[in-house]
Amino acid sequence: MPLSTNYPQGNKPDLRKVGRDIYEWLTNTGSRGYKQRMRNQTIKIEPEQNYAPSEVAAFLNLSYDAALRLMPKMKGVVDLGTPTRRYKRGKKKLRISGKNLLKFVRSKTRD
Repeated sequence: MPLSTNYPQGNKPDLRKVGRDIYEWLTNTGSRGYKQRMRNQTIKIEPEQNYAPSEVAAFLNLSYDAALRLMPKMKGVVDLGTPTRRYKRGKKKLRISGKNLLKFVRSKTRD
């Protein structure tokens, strides 16, 4: 994406647009980027369905890691993973129902 510096005499460039173009040019990973695809994904929350951290991250427009840190603080989250055993680290497998996820979003947007 080439940047243009030729402006007609008397017209000043819109610096916000120029800055945004430069930022996108420097940081753009293209339409193939994983993060870009996840952020553009739309998820409809069904109250009776359970959701994984990846779906929660896409719904809240967060990263996967941020969703993993946030989910244990939510009410109604269930860990279906394996427990910690001697010399073995337990695995987390977090799930949240759609009803509890909608309650969480409403409590955050009500303020």
